[in-house]
Amino acid sequence: MKSPTSATQKNAENINTKNSSLSSSNAENILKNDLAKLERNLKIETVQDRNWVSVNNYSISVKDLVNPKNSKHLFNLTNGSIANLANCLKKDFCGMERRSESDAYFDENKTPGHILLGRSLNIMLEGLRINPDLKSQIDWDLMNELTYSSNEIIQVLALELIKEYDTSDNDTDHLLKIVDNFKGNAKAQALAKLSTKDSSSDRIIFVNSLEKTFAGDDPNTVISVVESLKKMNLSNEEMARVSKNLCHYKENGTDDPNWRMIKYNMGKVSIDLDNICTN
Repeated sequence: MKSPTSATQKNAENINTKNSSLSSSNAENILKNDLAKLERNLKIETVQDRNWVSVNNYSISVKDLVNPKNSKHLFNLTNGSIANLANCLKKDFCGMERRSESDAYFDENKTPGHILLGRSLNIMLEGLRINPDLKSQIDWDLMNELTYSSNEIIQVLALELIKEYDTSDNDTDHLLKIVDNFKGNAKAQALAKLSTKDSSSDRIIFVNSLEKTFAGDDPNTVISVVESLKKMNLSNEEMARVSKNLCHYKENGTDDPNWRMIKYNMGKVSIDLDNICTN
């Protein structure tokens, strides 16, 4: 005879298994429902394409998905969808239900439409690395428009596409003017990508942009950029120059959390802000 405790444990396991299966099923249905809403905004030939399922299979990384054999086809497929996605996001989040202000699970900057648009841009970028000549098929006006997206991933990928492949409009001054509108991690990532240009004129413009960021941007953006400084290969002279523009944070007191965070991260790149800000 089974003990009551054993029977109770078995029942609990059965219930947990059923609940787990139900949760998994619901998650899958939600994903399918979201995709169905997105697809209503796309061309029929796009959603019926043989590679569309793979584009939407997020268990496959973009680098694993795109290869020399399929790169042109995947580029054309995703390039053909980004205008529709951009338009429907502006209209009604591509058919996604807009939740109330109290719903913490709805982020209107990271809807399924944003996620798919970001993945599409990433696929295009990989396709161009294999076939650079495909750049002639890109709508560069749309790409510039996407740099104003509320989604950080879309902003940075659109900027990277312009930087690498829009040879008519990718000078450092123009790119940094675009980045002026970025905030938080998007600005940090974008500046790191633009720091690779080596000419003396480009370096001067880049360092000026960093100084402007440290002097006038919001604390969250400044901290994000400071955390990415080690990726920017600044010379000692450049580092000392931009660092002086952080001293105004010390005016709120040495216990100010923004100052403490900035000082801590600058220490990681061997900058003693206390010393710089007293000279």
